[in-house]
Amino acid sequence: MRRTMLTLLGAVFAFGILTASYATAELPASAAVDVQQDVLAR
Repeated sequence: MRRTMLTLLGAVFAFGILTASYATAELPASAAVDVQQDVLAR
């Protein structure tokens, strides 16, 4: 039971780290312009 909980806790922690790194990633300038144009087109 303890190993299962530690595994789940580790998985949640790793997912949080990956989510934070993607959320704070720097986009190339061309990708940022494409996203802005797509949002404005809608």
